[in-house]
This record gives sequence, structure tokens and C-alpha cells, in this order.
Amino acid sequence: MKRILFLAIMLAGTLSVKAQFTKLDRHPVIPVEYDAVFVDHVRNFVGGVIRSSYGQFFGQITPQGELTGYGTFYTDRDGEIVGQFYNGQLIVGIKQGNDIVKVGTETHYAVYDLRTAELLYIIKDGEKYLPDADHKEAWKYGQLKYANGGKYVGELVNGKRDGFGIYYYADGDHYFGRYSDNRPVGYGAMFKTDNSVVIQKWENKSEE
Repeated sequence: MKRILFLAIMLAGTLSVKAQFTKLDRHPVIPVEYDAVFVDHVRNFVGGVIRSSYGQFFGQITPQGELTGYGTFYTDRDGEIVGQFYNGQLIVGIKQGNDIVKVGTETHYAVYDLRTAELLYIIKDGEKYLPDADHKEAWKYGQLKYANGGKYVGELVNGKRDGFGIYYYADGDHYFGRYSDNRPVGYGAMFKTDNSVVIQKWENKSEE
């Protein structure tokens, strides 16, 4: 637990640098070392379903019943929330409401309009950054459908999967993770229809 807290503090520290929008990331670039330690911490937590007054959680649960690991919250108030959780709180991921979606951490995230797929603004350390024309055209949040019955919902750069997203398979499974140049990269989680969660690491593998 100390390692997780240390890395969370380290990650928060990377958010304090001021930048012009042309150099601003949509959300923090999370070090591979952080993801590796997080995955090492949660790898053996089982997948399950917990219902509460807030909503229904589907994902990894500690032996003590804490919502820690990869998961999805289905809520009436905040919509669908998917990503990495620690003690029930989202560390990084996607919060999708009716009209907008937020992608990133609590202090550094991109906000998109679900009706137009456009990037509206980026929040970083309490500051609001409006996109310039080039980024507004290139950075989107939308859907891509495939001949195999699969569907991707998530961040796009120039029409390609890039950023955080969810890939829905025809058999009902879905995968959450990061993408770069149309390919899944690094660590992510496969949510199976039997309520199990399988953590995966991608290295130059295509998803089709």
C-alpha cells in the first residue's frame, strides 16, 4: 500500500508544470512503472459485482471488499465510470455522462462533447485550457465499428484510436486501456461476461 501511495503522490506531482496548450497533454502521461506497480498490487483481486446506493460496480474487489483495481461503475448520478480504482475512488479513466465525457485523472482531464465528439477543454490543476483550431480538429471522442462485430468507444487522434478507450467485443466482453496509433498499448483490463477481470499487457499487438 505504501508503494501505491508513493506513486500516487509522484503522479500528482507531475501535474504541477504550467504549459501552453500546444504542449499540453489531454491527461497525464502515466509512467509505465506506475502501471506496473498498480497491476502488481491488484493482479490477484477477483472480479465481481457490488451494488450500492451510488450504483453498480463491476470489477476487481479486495478480500476485504474494497473496490480496488480495474472496474466500471454504472451510476444514475455520474453515468458510466471505467478505469483504475483505489478504495472506491477513480484514479484514472473515463467518466461518461449524458452529454459530456471526462477522460483522465481528478486534476488533469479532457472534456469532450458526446453530441459532436469535439474536445471542449482541458482542466489541469484547476486551470481551464481551450483547444486551438488544430487540436480541436484532431482530438475527438467517438466510436469506430468493425466488420468483426467489435466497437471502439474512446479517444481518437485524426480518426485513429489514441488515448483511453473501451473496445466492445461481439461476444459481450469489453476491454479498457490506452491506445496509440490505433493499437492498444501498456496495461489494460478485459472484463468478461462471467464477471472475471483479466489484466493484459500489450506490446505492438493489433486488436483486430
